[in-house]
Parts: sequence; structure tokens; C-alpha cells
Amino acid sequence: MQTVLPFLELRLFFRDREPQQPFPVTVDELAGIWHCTPRYVKLIVRALCEQGWIDWQPGRGRGNKSKLTLVLDSDELLLEEVRRRTEQGEVHEAMELMNRFGGPAVKDRFMDWISEGIGFSTAGVPDSPQETLCMPIFRSITTLDPGLVYYAFDCHMARQLFNTLVEYDEEQRLVIPCIAHSWESSADAREWTFYLRKNVLFHHGRELTAEDVMFTLNRLRHDPGRYDSGWMFRDIEQMDAPDRKTVVFRLREPNYLFLRFLCTIAAAIVPEDVVRRDEAAFAEMPVGTGPFRVVSRNQGRCVLEAFPAHFRGRAHLDRVEVLIFPPEESGRLKEPDWTSIMTSHGETSGARREALVSGGGGWRNMETIFNCSSMLVFNQRKKGPHNHPLFREALHHIIDREALIADLKGERLCPAQGFHPHEDMGERAGNYYPVKGRSEIETLLKQSGYAGEAVELVTYSYHEEDARWIQDRARTFGVYIEIRVRNAEEWSDRASLQRYDCQLYGIVLGGDEVRELEVYLQNNFFAALWDNATEEIVRLETAAILREPVEAARKERFAGLERWVRQTHAVMFLVHKKSNTAFHQSVRGVKINSYGLVDFHHIWFNAGTAVSN
Repeated sequence: MQTVLPFLELRLFFRDREPQQPFPVTVDELAGIWHCTPRYVKLIVRALCEQGWIDWQPGRGRGNKSKLTLVLDSDELLLEEVRRRTEQGEVHEAMELMNRFGGPAVKDRFMDWISEGIGFSTAGVPDSPQETLCMPIFRSITTLDPGLVYYAFDCHMARQLFNTLVEYDEEQRLVIPCIAHSWESSADAREWTFYLRKNVLFHHGRELTAEDVMFTLNRLRHDPGRYDSGWMFRDIEQMDAPDRKTVVFRLREPNYLFLRFLCTIAAAIVPEDVVRRDEAAFAEMPVGTGPFRVVSRNQGRCVLEAFPAHFRGRAHLDRVEVLIFPPEESGRLKEPDWTSIMTSHGETSGARREALVSGGGGWRNMETIFNCSSMLVFNQRKKGPHNHPLFREALHHIIDREALIADLKGERLCPAQGFHPHEDMGERAGNYYPVKGRSEIETLLKQSGYAGEAVELVTYSYHEEDARWIQDRARTFGVYIEIRVRNAEEWSDRASLQRYDCQLYGIVLGGDEVRELEVYLQNNFFAALWDNATEEIVRLETAAILREPVEAARKERFAGLERWVRQTHAVMFLVHKKSNTAFHQSVRGVKINSYGLVDFHHIWFNAGTAVSN
């Protein structure tokens, strides 16, 4: 019988009773506390007595109450139980128990215990240590199927598990070989041939073949309703595999970004046999060719181990443990004074990072500005005041980006005019957001016909603070915004999101042309909310971008499309955000990717300066 929970419930209900002091109680009272029958109460009482946690003296005779003595310190029992659950990966359950039954003192002890395990550690025999990186995150992992990933951290994790035919090197701004060791294309960019490396193994031991490549892309392009990235490959007219190590693509139209499409995580090559056998199980425990493989995963923990047979060589780290905490626990972990890595873009407080970096002791700080822009996206397919251009223009002027940044601080870096922070850095809001006075804004609202209707805004917890600020600000102008906060799983349900007037979220581009196209063309971004006229303009302009062989010319077209969207206020850019990474001097190979996260494959530790636990 599980006795920990009944004892904790008992101790919580009688929290005013002193330990070791007997007090009167009836079986019926205990039945009410435990929500069970009197018969079952007696079984629980017997079990608790056998554990030595309580003492029970039954009342003699009708009307005489029994006497209960609480023997055990519930804090110690609670701490033991939540530690046990955390070690088993039941992080959410452990936090629920702690938040329900624990006081401030025992919560601090628990968080101290967790913090001691965060960072780099070694275990095993001295001449063969196992190097482990343990890191916390404060959001769930929704899926690890590369064809379905949407959130930045899910994409980051999938990058550790899978490889693509080719990769885009962001520093060199070049496409480089990966699974394909070389390739060639026709002059008109309609035929592409890729030559695969030999002995590229999946985690389950089978060698990757051209059939896996064709299966991967076919499942994306043949089911665009399920795989949002399928639009990238809809122009494939024919695929052939002349042999097991060669794949030929023929396209309907020239596409000078096709090579870049094949660099995206959605195009990561998956094993046909595993996916066909059980696609849902594959999304939970995927099998790829990447430098790490998943060895265990549940709601509270995801454990990766180095894949020794990786075709680019084994990773330096042996193991990565990702502890998944509820968002509300963000900022409560205490960083230890030994080797660790922490990347933050909204997952930890600025004060915590500052305390970490200023602590000295060999810590280094790396701050990067990555292309994360928060924005309001209006649902043009739904009728309402939000769809009047003058209403959107009025709301645009109501939202003072400088004031939002000053009030909320954190990772908010500067007002956003578009997707690219480097273009906006050094500018101030007054330069490209001319401030209209109250009377001008009220005139716009009146001309739009706004009559006090509620505008429904949907967002998720990470952006809730910004949404509340906008709500309060708009109310001072008589504009009423109702906020709905949805979790990651609900946010992936596009049909339900289309009930709302506007959406507030952030987008990470990383200076990537393909990601910028995704924003315009994928249903999980803007495309599902365009009206017919906007959809046609976007379709024509993005088609012209794909047919343009010169990158500078493509960039001009992207800028023009962004200007048009901004002028119509169909998308209202808010602020850019920054990324901070703090790491110990013993950590080498720290490389921040375009998601603002650290690639595990590159990390290694200098044993001479690292401190193991």
C-alpha cells in the first residue's frame, strides 16, 4: 500500500498539531480527509502504524474518540519522496507534491538538492569517467519527430538526434555536406542529384539508404495537412534512386533555395522501417542518425547518450540529462559554484543570470542577439473590429514599445520594426514609430467604427506578461482585450487558435531565408490567418523569391514583403529579445546556434579546471 500520500494529507490537515502530542480523532473524520470508506481507513492506519509514522490508540466504548499521535517529521518524508520521484524522472509529480505539502524551508532544501545536480559531472572509474551534462528547462518537449517540431527547444533537441542531407553553416553562410558528401544541380535549378556517404548508421544499427531519403520527403509532401513543412517540397515532380547511395530530384519550377530547404530540421532523414512500424512511438522515442540518441524520456526528464557510431565521430559528452520543470518554477533553481552551462532566453530571470555571471570563479558570459521577434498576428479570416485597418493602426500607436521594454525589462532588447534585430539596433522607437497623440488615436478608433467590442487575444505563458501589459495599456484608450493563455499542446491545434482575433507569439529566424519563408507560407505561422487577397500577394512574391538566383536580390524582395505586411498592420512587430549563456572556463566548444541554444555535440570539458560531483 502507498502510504506516503495519506500521511502527508494527514499532516497537512492537522498542521496545527504538535508532533509527539496525541489528540482525539474519529474514523469518520479520517474517512473525510482521505475520501475513503471507514473500512479502508483502518487499513491505512494499520499501515502507517507499521511504518512507525503515527501512533494510534483506539477509543474504547461508544462515543469515545481514538487518539492519534503524529510521530514522523513530514518534511523529511516529503523530501525523501520528491527526491525519489525526481530521480525516476517524475519531475512534474515531484513539484506538485512539494508545492502542495511543502513549506518554504523544505522547498528551499529541495531546490538546493536539485541545483547540486545541475551542470557537468563525472562518474565511473577514474580512468574512464562518464561525462554528463544536466540542464533544466521550463517548458515541455512537445514532440521529437523532426517533421512535426515547431517550438525552438524541440527543434534544438531534434538537431541532436537527426541529420539532414546537407547543412547550412551560419558562420560561413555556406551549405556544407552532411549525409550527402556531394551534390550537383542543373543550370536552371530544376534537377538536383545527391551522393550519400557510406556507412551512415541509424541508432538501431541499420545503414541509411536512398530509400530512407525518398520516404522522408514523401511523407512531408504527401500529407501537408499534418506536416506543415510539406510546402517546401511540393514542387518535387519526381524522385529517383539510381542506386542505394544516389538520389535525384526533379522540380516543376526552378528553385534556388531547394538546397537550403534540405538543411531544415523537417527534412532530417528518418528510418522508413521504424516510422512505418509505429509513427506515434517514433515521435516519443525517435531513431535518427545524430550524435546523440534518446535512451529514456517521460514528462519530467529526457536522457540522451552519445551515439558511438556517428559518421562524424563520437561526441565528447557521454550523456545529457534534460530536466523538465513547470514554467512557474523558472528562476528558483540555484546555480552551483562548479561547472555548468545555462542558456537563457526567457527561461530564467535576468537577476539569476546576473548573480551567476558576477559570481566569478572562472565563469564567462556570452551574450548574443538572435533573431527573435515578438509580434501580434491578426486573424484576417474572422470578422471583427481587429480587421479594420484603422483599428489596427490605432492599436499600433497605443502600444508604446519603449514603455513596454522599460516596464517589463528582462530579455527585451529593443523595439522591433521587423524580423531582424541587427537592422533595428541603435534605432529608437520615435524614428520608425512616430508617436500619435491621444486625440489622434481616438479619432482612428472612431473612424474604424470601434464600439467597445472585446478583442480576443491568444498567447502562451512565455508571452503572457507582454499580453497583460498590452491589455492594460489598451484599456486606457477604451479598447478591451480578452486574453486566453494556451499551453504548448493546445497551441499546436491550429483549428482552435483560429477562433481568436489575434495571436501573440515570438519567432526565431536566425538570419535564415528559409525560416523567413516558413513564417509567410506555413499554416502554423501566418498562412492560416491570411485573407484571400493577402494570400495571393504572398504567393506571388514568395514564388519570385524562389526563382531568384542572387541572394542580394532575394533579400530585397523579402524586405519589400516585410514592409508591405508592416504597412497593413496585418502583423504588428513588438520587441526583439536577446540570449545569454553563462559557462565555466572549463567548458570548451560552446557554440550558440540560431535558436540561441548550445549544441551538445561541440561541448567538451577541461578536466584540469572542472570540478566533478
